[in-house]
Amino acid sequence: MTISTSVLAAFIFSAAAELLLPIVILLVLCLRKKISVKPMFLGAAAFFVSQICLRIPILQVLGAQSWFKAFALNVIPYFIALAVTAGLFEESARYVFAGGFLKEQRGFNDALAFGLGHGFCEVILLTGMTQINNIIYTVIINNGSFSTITSKLPAATSQQLLSTMLAVKPSMVYIGVLERVFAVTFHVFATVLIFKGLNEHKISYYFLAIGAHAVLDFGAVALSKYVNIWASEGFAFVVALTALFLIMKMKPSFQQKTTGMKNYEQIIKEQ
Repeated sequence: MTISTSVLAAFIFSAAAELLLPIVILLVLCLRKKISVKPMFLGAAAFFVSQICLRIPILQVLGAQSWFKAFALNVIPYFIALAVTAGLFEESARYVFAGGFLKEQRGFNDALAFGLGHGFCEVILLTGMTQINNIIYTVIINNGSFSTITSKLPAATSQQLLSTMLAVKPSMVYIGVLERVFAVTFHVFATVLIFKGLNEHKISYYFLAIGAHAVLDFGAVALSKYVNIWASEGFAFVVALTALFLIMKMKPSFQQKTTGMKNYEQIIKEQ
């Protein structure tokens, strides 16, 4: 039993796209002063705190509870709960971090930096690192040392891991990379919503961001389970296109606010 070189090549490509490319993009944008470092790092911190430190550990604890396991058998309510909590945790972190630490940096480029930091942190930690694991597993399966290295794992777990790896198709790996592009686009959109709400003192944008996040997550997961992966990715693509359109529609409102602030500062100086 071996994994084909085409699958290994897909894992390597995915690792490069999800680990190296985000870092390169952020470095180039920062060096060219297209985005600022502070909002970028705060965006990454918002994701890390909301998901890695809070939501994921909470779900792991709940996953060990018998009542939660029973609840998870109700697939649709379970998917809804996961989608809503993802939106609630991530958008709340965006709102708190941007509202508390970026009072003087809430321009459009700052929202872009924050959103990219948030989205790329998710890509690197949740999918990029997974591809490194997949590459390692592929190597040890192909050289025959998988059973030896995984001997301390429960037999069922080891067999499940082996079956999963052997079932991987290159196309699924590549479409996973594309899905990350859609996700990062949405993260920028959600950040623009949060920043716009903070700038205009309208809490409604915060709730819109939570709702949009929940709709994306629920739709993608439900379509993947009940239709197929292509329907799920098609839905994510439509959401990403819509998000991109709305980002550009909201951009002028940031420019108008910046211009208004400059005019106000000029009046003060003249007095």
